[in-house]
Amino acid sequence: MKRTAIIIFLACAFSGVTLAQESARDRLTNQNQKKAADSSIGLSIRAAQKNRTQTSNISEAKWLREIYRYLDLEKEQNAPLYYPVVPEQDRMNLFTMIFKLLAENQISAYEYLDGREIFTDEYKIDFKELLDRFGIYYEIQNGKVVINDVDIPSNEVQGYYLKEAYFFETGTSNYGIETLAICPIIHRQGDYEAGTVRYPLFWIPYEEIRPYTLRMPIMTSSLNNTMTGTIDDFFRKGNYEGEIYKTTNLRNLALAQQAATPEELKLKQEKIEKELKEFETNLWRERAAKKEETKATKKEDKQEEEVVSDEDNSETTKAKRTTTRKPRASTKKSKEPKEPKSSTQTTQTTKSTGNSMRNRRY
Repeated sequence: MKRTAIIIFLACAFSGVTLAQESARDRLTNQNQKKAADSSIGLSIRAAQKNRTQTSNISEAKWLREIYRYLDLEKEQNAPLYYPVVPEQDRMNLFTMIFKLLAENQISAYEYLDGREIFTDEYKIDFKELLDRFGIYYEIQNGKVVINDVDIPSNEVQGYYLKEAYFFETGTSNYGIETLAICPIIHRQGDYEAGTVRYPLFWIPYEEIRPYTLRMPIMTSSLNNTMTGTIDDFFRKGNYEGEIYKTTNLRNLALAQQAATPEELKLKQEKIEKELKEFETNLWRERAAKKEETKATKKEDKQEEEVVSDEDNSETTKAKRTTTRKPRASTKKSKEPKEPKSSTQTTQTTKSTGNSMRNRRY
């Protein structure tokens, strides 16, 4: 009987310890999940705040010019957008990041329309239909589209269309270049062409992906591997190289539609690049001239103030000398004029003198 009671007691104690261990483990797991969730939310908030600080309000710009470029990822300067082709650790290329965000329904993409960008719900792409159209392998798990990293065709995306705005705000005297939208281009063998054909996939407003490009690191140099930044830094600093294929114009024509020959197209591209550089150069030159003019005006005003101040001080000093000066008192006594002697007094004096002389003789 005692042995049975001891066995039951030990079994209960062991089960209690097991339950306590499981409970502690569950609590630890829940705490870790909560911390991860909190960290994720905090990161999103910081990214959103930083995104707001990086955004320029070009709607208030007094001068604006929209430029369309083609970024060839085979060029060394644009290579940071292409590598790594397959994600590694915390790094992935731009298209892989966009593709994953679309699969998770975190961002919206819009149909590529020839010559137009319309970012409305009517033209939002159906991601599953896009996968079917370009033959990208995927699986459906629990009602969600799942795509392995090796099936993402990032190696075939060898270029981007980039829409950017050169702007100047007179209120803040702010000149800059703002990335407006981006369109990945997949290169594939055409059905009737001998070479590869460019297939634009979709347009994405850059503001949709900015919170994520702010956090996505890239390697900016093959010679110095410590030179790292983010995808947003790459676009914001203009580190890319791209040829102009269009500017916003009344007829909505690409440069190739306005040029008769490749040589003429090249000249048009160079002319636009020169115009953009000259505008910026003249802007800074004008700023410098205004700064020098303001400086000279301030110097003249200061000199005039000093002259006026000196004159005022001189007048004040003279006034003080006039009010404080007293007439000097004469130390010499003035001589009173002698009265002339009368004739009677002169005669008496002569007589007395004569008498005194006679008395001396006798």
